[in-house]
Amino acid sequence: MSTEQWTCRLTGAASGLLLAIPYFWPLAAPLQLVALLPIFYLGSRRATTRRQILIAGAYMGILYVMPQAILLRMPAWITVALLLELTILMTVFACCCHRILAGSTVAGALAVGASLVVLDWVNITAVPIWSMAQSIVRPWSRYPSLISFVCVTGLTGIAFLLGTLQGLFINITGCPKRRYRSLIAIVFIVLVFGGANVIVRYPKSAGELKVAAIGWTDGGPGDSADTSSPAGFDSLYAGPIAKAAGQGARLIVSPELGFYCGAGTREKWLERFRDVASHHNVFLAIGFFSGARQENRLLFMGPDGRVMSEYTKTHLTPFEDFRKGNGELAIIDVDGVQIGAMICQDDNFTDISRRYGNKGVSLVAVPTLDWSTVKSAHLQSSIHRAIESRYAVVRAGINGISAIISPTGEVIDKMDHLEKGPGIIIADVPLYSGRTLFSMAGHWPVLPSVVFLLAYLAKGFYTTRLHGKLDTGCSEGDIEQGNEPALEQNSEVRPAGPEGLCLV
Repeated sequence: MSTEQWTCRLTGAASGLLLAIPYFWPLAAPLQLVALLPIFYLGSRRATTRRQILIAGAYMGILYVMPQAILLRMPAWITVALLLELTILMTVFACCCHRILAGSTVAGALAVGASLVVLDWVNITAVPIWSMAQSIVRPWSRYPSLISFVCVTGLTGIAFLLGTLQGLFINITGCPKRRYRSLIAIVFIVLVFGGANVIVRYPKSAGELKVAAIGWTDGGPGDSADTSSPAGFDSLYAGPIAKAAGQGARLIVSPELGFYCGAGTREKWLERFRDVASHHNVFLAIGFFSGARQENRLLFMGPDGRVMSEYTKTHLTPFEDFRKGNGELAIIDVDGVQIGAMICQDDNFTDISRRYGNKGVSLVAVPTLDWSTVKSAHLQSSIHRAIESRYAVVRAGINGISAIISPTGEVIDKMDHLEKGPGIIIADVPLYSGRTLFSMAGHWPVLPSVVFLLAYLAKGFYTTRLHGKLDTGCSEGDIEQGNEPALEQNSEVRPAGPEGLCLV
């Protein structure tokens, strides 16, 4: 294998691994700010062939997906589907950047950012097994104070920043005479996004609500019973509710499929829940399985024992053979606060979360049922939904992490039940009113990104067909020597045959 072949393979592998490391160690999310530089540098070199960039892109996709596949231990068909999808997407992305970065212009760097937006959007929509949890930029939930602007742009805003800033950096290192133009562009983009971050970071408060989340495990540490027995019901559910109510909690959320309501047993279960709710004067969000309807459901019950609303899980995982819901929202009023509901996989998608945000819901109850390899990734996704639509999240889990998340993405309290066993978390959560641009317009940056990218590529294609291979001012030799041929303002361009242009 030649040196060039090794170089393109190692370059692609380096970019893939740098993108993937934050999935194992979210604190390292800033590594994604340099992750694309190896593949961008290779793509910006005039000597790089199409075959080399294809190989580099394929290696980037493989080394991005495989470490995560090993960590998550998904079924083989899911791993293969995501591996094929992302390898193809990243190969196309690498080829696109190879064409764009050869020009070394500010517009080219913007086109690179636009192409990363499109890549991430296709990634979460083409094979939406986990939807937003598949996003390349998911680990940035570790730094909610830095990404408040996603309530305006959604996660695509982070993708645009990563691609554009690294494209501009390649311009600075590759074309010295365009260095200042690229530096000015970097400063401008950072100021725009930083300013937006400050503006949306501290919205007007609409008060607080004390809430609680109960969680447990299936046969985990300290779990000696289940909720179907009177002893299990008291120890896992009724007892923690008494504790939460004693500390002033008004809404208490329990996990997904926490109770099994078989045919003919619904009224019996409702009577149990009524006793608990009325005795402690609390609102309950109860995750249960309806055997009669074969549905994964959530039930809201008021302090008077009345069933206030019910919600059926809409986005089922590949492992659930249940009847899916129709996406109908469930909204109740708790002491003047609008409360919504989703179940587990629902918060990996944005269709329902945005509708709650668009209706001004201040808090969403999210019962979940996870497992050890996905618990952290799923929590990261939940944090993004809170920031995007500016509502609090009360997440109650089985075999995973229960968490209370503020509307700005801070995890106020959490408990990993696989480590600590059954338990309850209680906290005052801040509330905000009003709608965000993302909750109203969704992934709106995708359309302008597609239009700009196509226009940029079409312009380059037209110029090449019309004039031959246009020298954009930065040849391979210029990059090595740190010189860029200057084009005089009154330079005249005349055809010089199929090889290119004469600039005189």
